[in-house]
Amino acid sequence: MQLERLGILAVGEQLGTTPGHQSFEWLYNNIWADNADACSIQYAGTGALKTDYTRFGRRSKKGMLKDGWHSTVRYFKNNFSDGFRQDAIDLFLGNYQVEEGEGAAKPCPIDNQKEWRVFLMPIILLVAFSMCIICLFIPSDTFQEQLIYILFWGAACLLTLGYVVYHGEEFVDKPKLVQTKSKLD
Repeated sequence: MQLERLGILAVGEQLGTTPGHQSFEWLYNNIWADNADACSIQYAGTGALKTDYTRFGRRSKKGMLKDGWHSTVRYFKNNFSDGFRQDAIDLFLGNYQVEEGEGAAKPCPIDNQKEWRVFLMPIILLVAFSMCIICLFIPSDTFQEQLIYILFWGAACLLTLGYVVYHGEEFVDKPKLVQTKSKLD
């Protein structure tokens, strides 16, 4: 309809069926998908989902795998590394008002240091999981020895995972510049 008003298409004419307009449709779809990627990277930290459908008009296995990867990355970024982005947005939009002396006389809310276990536990979990997998694929001299290794590293993995799940709030990167209701009034 808009292209008809601009005189690019005749009334009732469609892009996909008219010779000479296929290159325009291909270009338009790619520009649209590139714009979606650019907006999504700023907002979510990854490219947009389902751009294979926008570009080619159908879903592909590669596109679905890419969307799964983007969704996984978004989950981890959102939970473990995006608190500072929300803080920056709150500062930029004026949702957080910096008080006089904040950071000098008063403690700065951003200087909140995390405890050592917040950094150590994910590393222990990764090492324990890796060692468990290695013990499964690299045979030992005896079956009993291999079983002991697998049980030890499996238990270390499960205990560490249990700790991380139980104390999950400590591992989440929340925004720190949150105004209280009394401060806003």
